[in-house]
Amino acid sequence: MYYFFQNLNSRLTRYVHSTGDDKETLLLKKIWLMFHVVGLPFLLLGSFIIADHAGIGVVVCNVFFALLLLLGPLVFHFHKKGIEEFALITQVGIVLISVVKVYFMGGLLHAGGPVFIGLMGPIYALTLPNKRRAVLVFLLYSGLMTATTLLQPRLVPAYLVSHYFLGFFTAITLLFLALLYFNWQVGKMKQEKEKQMQELDEFKTRFYTNITHEFRTPLTIILGMAEQLADGEAVKMIKRNGRKLLNLTNQMLNLSKLEANAMPVNLVQDDVVAYLKYLSESFHSLAEAKNIHLGFSAQPEIIKMDFDPEKMQDIVSNLLSNAIKFTPENGQVQIAVRKQGGQLVLTVKDTGVGISEEHLPQIFDRYFQSGGNGSLTEGTGLGLALTRELVKLLHGKITVETNPGKGSVFTVRLPVTNQAKEAQVSRSQEEAPLDLVFEKSEKAALGSAHKVGEKLVLLLVEDNPDVLHYLRSLLAADYQIEEAGNGREGFEKALEIIPDLIISDVMMPEMDGFTFCKKLKNDLRTSHIPVVLLTAKADADSRLEGLEAGADAYLAKPFNKEELFVRVKKLIKLRRTLQERYASLQDSPASFPENGIFQKEDAFLQEVRSLLLEHLDDEEFGIAGLCSSLGMSRSQLYRKFRALTDTTVHHFIRNLRLSKARELLLSTDLNVTEVAFETGFKNLSHFSKIFMEKFGESPSHYRQKQLLDD
Repeated sequence: MYYFFQNLNSRLTRYVHSTGDDKETLLLKKIWLMFHVVGLPFLLLGSFIIADHAGIGVVVCNVFFALLLLLGPLVFHFHKKGIEEFALITQVGIVLISVVKVYFMGGLLHAGGPVFIGLMGPIYALTLPNKRRAVLVFLLYSGLMTATTLLQPRLVPAYLVSHYFLGFFTAITLLFLALLYFNWQVGKMKQEKEKQMQELDEFKTRFYTNITHEFRTPLTIILGMAEQLADGEAVKMIKRNGRKLLNLTNQMLNLSKLEANAMPVNLVQDDVVAYLKYLSESFHSLAEAKNIHLGFSAQPEIIKMDFDPEKMQDIVSNLLSNAIKFTPENGQVQIAVRKQGGQLVLTVKDTGVGISEEHLPQIFDRYFQSGGNGSLTEGTGLGLALTRELVKLLHGKITVETNPGKGSVFTVRLPVTNQAKEAQVSRSQEEAPLDLVFEKSEKAALGSAHKVGEKLVLLLVEDNPDVLHYLRSLLAADYQIEEAGNGREGFEKALEIIPDLIISDVMMPEMDGFTFCKKLKNDLRTSHIPVVLLTAKADADSRLEGLEAGADAYLAKPFNKEELFVRVKKLIKLRRTLQERYASLQDSPASFPENGIFQKEDAFLQEVRSLLLEHLDDEEFGIAGLCSSLGMSRSQLYRKFRALTDTTVHHFIRNLRLSKARELLLSTDLNVTEVAFETGFKNLSHFSKIFMEKFGESPSHYRQKQLLDD
């Protein structure tokens, strides 16, 4: 008997289900349908027994009652939404038909059966969430029963009416209030339980958020060290499972943000069809591995609208990966895009195993995995939950249709708007997912990153020894490596050695990476050093915070080593640009073209130049004087100067003095000796020698030649 009712319940659930129904809605639908199905035989039996003994009016009422019980399920079969409206029609219908029957049967004193049948309306209303509606139905029932008794033609003695009314209304009122109070208490306990569950969910969300941050550090080691191993099946498995774990980490973080309403939407306006086609093409290799045909179609071929590229990528990636995963070999997956009534309609159709109708209501629940033949037994149950939340965040709707054993169709509908700023969404190889960008294992050439025979100094700031070891193994061949265990140690080390480049973690004890980066960029001694922040905090807000702190690059763990090499190479190239910018400072006016990127470095070198020009006639004012005026040690000044100008402080001072000497020779009547003294050269022969080395002629010959040329 148990299995019979279990099977009956399963079949009933499948029948009443429609997209978007939760468990409570399904229960309300089943109660309503059973009310109609079970009530109809009893009505027919009662109508047969009574026949026309109570008059033709009662017969007509029974016919209408039967039509109500029949037409309700018939309409519901074609439109399974709005169960509360269906229930309200049933409740009011029961009350009205029962009242009419009571009237035709002579009032309360002669129509006990219809009186209690009518009471089923407000009692049934108590089973629904809207208790206010239940009270209104009860008042409607009470009022109409009173009116139909007082207005019925068969008058009765007043004392009978008063006595019967007193007992009747006392009974039904106490019964209704008792049931109402019971339902209210049950609802209150349910709310308290839901509140506890919500608090538990918030705790789990915080827990998942924190632990997923911790996942990223060991993932960096796993995936990074796997890249260094010789290719083989074992290495491929490490990479594959490492990426799977990384994807799970990202999904858990995104779900946490969505639940906390902390997920930003970054809309741009562009051709969404081109972007969706680009995303689908990235799955071709995965589909080809199972000999699955992956098709794409769009109508029209260009649809310009506002969309968030990152969210759209997550939605499409989850749907396509599921479709390919659960489609057998030689199957088909088709992506179709169309514009319909102000909406973008995206469908992903597959010829896979399909989904059991029994499990349809739960497939978008977090962690749900269905069982049974051909069911969704792989994965974590996060992908579709995340997809639904992302679609809701974009004010859209996602539905699914399935045919077990033949496949499923997921449909995403998003509103088409054109209010965001127009921008070209990148579809280049550089912007593709990490697995697609760095398919080659060749290491980026770093030969131009340092001088022959001289390595640049790179400071690694990381509190995890494994990550330090991994970074050292990647970079030691091309750089002189220095290390620090946290931001405070890193800053002290940076002041001591003035490295050429710094790679730092963000989440560290004593001083985090953001604070460390800010201190570096706000200190004149270290403001020129390029900083790469390497962290498990991969969200957009953290990336923005890092860039605002002055970081030159921001890489999320686990990072791809090739991307790290490219980033470092680009920063070294930027330093070359900086050196070229200041190469002619000695010969140029004391001003630079405005450039916000080099603002601090411009100010530093302008200050150096001003100090030297102020003490130009003082031969004793040199490196020691500069260090004292700038508040820097000799080694700090030397390394900063070297990084900015690719020359030594001594050569910079000498070249500036010589350039000023040349200017005085050409623009004043001072003799060579006076010019030498004005520019800080007390030894005339030494001045003439180095002047000739720089300009190819002695000071006097240089002046004469320039005057003749003019």
